Amino acid sequence: MRLLPRSLFGRTLLVLVAGLALTQIASQTLNFFDRGSGVYRLAAQQTALRIARAARVLSRVTPQERQAVVEEMNGGSSFSVALAGKPVGIAARFAEHDRYERELSTLIRYYLHADWNTSVVITSLGHDARPRNYEAIDLTPPEQWLARHFYFLHPGAYSTVAQVQLEDGSVAVFYARMPQEPLSRMESLLPRLLLSLVIFVTLGAVAVATITRSLKQLARAAEHVGVDIEGPPLAETGPSEVRAVIRAFNRMRGLLREQVLERTRMLGAISHDLRTPVTRLRLRAETIADPELREKFVRDLDEMRDMTAATLDFFKGVDGGSPQRAVDVGALVASVAEDWSETGADVTVAGAAWRPYAAHPQALRRCLDNLVENALRYGKRARIRILDGESALVIAVSDDGPGIAVTELERVFDPFYRVEPSRNRASGGTGLGLAIARNIARWHGGDIVLRNAIGGGLVAELVLPRARSVTAHRKAAITAVR
Repeated sequence: MRLLPRSLFGRTLLVLVAGLALTQIASQTLNFFDRGSGVYRLAAQQTALRIARAARVLSRVTPQERQAVVEEMNGGSSFSVALAGKPVGIAARFAEHDRYERELSTLIRYYLHADWNTSVVITSLGHDARPRNYEAIDLTPPEQWLARHFYFLHPGAYSTVAQVQLEDGSVAVFYARMPQEPLSRMESLLPRLLLSLVIFVTLGAVAVATITRSLKQLARAAEHVGVDIEGPPLAETGPSEVRAVIRAFNRMRGLLREQVLERTRMLGAISHDLRTPVTRLRLRAETIADPELREKFVRDLDEMRDMTAATLDFFKGVDGGSPQRAVDVGALVASVAEDWSETGADVTVAGAAWRPYAAHPQALRRCLDNLVENALRYGKRARIRILDGESALVIAVSDDGPGIAVTELERVFDPFYRVEPSRNRASGGTGLGLAIARNIARWHGGDIVLRNAIGGGLVAELVLPRARSVTAHRKAAITAVR
């Protein structure tokens, strides 16, 4: 299972969202800790000041009046005062609280303005150790862990027991629970975090989609360079870097087009220049007295002429100057079959095309001629089958010949390559027919695939995509034919 998206859009958006989420979480966490620390410092100062003031009041009144004053002070559930003749033993809870105890004790002495013995213990009071009206708190395990390791965030989880020795030697014991930053505030941060994520994801998706849209257009244009090299230049849109890539791509396609046209012009000139000396040599060969030698010369010159013409056809591919137009494929295939039938060949047609296909008519006819010729050369007959679908148009040409080894099915498309011994020069051909046919098929955005028929023979499938995303439609169409 892939955890990362496959597309650039998905991965870029994932990085942006993950980065924002981590940043927001870290920012909110730091903010919560900072605010909690500030709230604790203020609460500690207020608690220390309250304890110091109460101790000074108790020290000023007579021992007989102190109990009444204590009763007045014990009106709340989070602050309680008790009087004792000597310090009360209070067990400390955790060593992590030692520094908080020292700091609070120092604050109390500071607000007392006197050097009275003062001690502070942060602990969890049992039921018997709690004074009257002082409430206990039941903690969940997460709260216990937080209060132990980050006491300043959750000081209300434990009681602060401060003991101050008064001037007459008696001890005032103060039980206090500090106010704290509500932990529920973290829950209020979640909607704000989600809102910021939604806003950022929306804006990020728009920005990333703008970039990837240009890249997708560039990818489609690159895929179709071999199909339509003379297509219009790609619009330069998107960020400056993407526009620079598109601009370079347009220049590259222009250069490729010029090279293809220059190659065609050069090969046309070569063909014209070769035609004259070959004809002249053939005329001179007719003057040779020895009939057997004359026949050999003529046969070699004819072969040279055929190879020159076939080579020129291969390199020319499709005439880029002739525009594509809607072609009645059924009529075109029927015309090809009729022409071959007039020569005495056994060629039949089955199936029909649902609608015309945009193609170069002469080039498509040449491609079908080559496939039929190849089937007739190595088999006694050619069977043409048309299968039209939403995604692709398939024209299958099958023969009843010996077939081809699986390892040779792709190699026979190489120029001048011939399978030995069944498909060799003795049976005719220059080894360019299939190469020319595939060149034309790919010019139209399709392909030619060879396979051995189950009952024997070879099947050549010309796959022409109805839509211009070639690879997926080609595979779907070939599967449908089989």
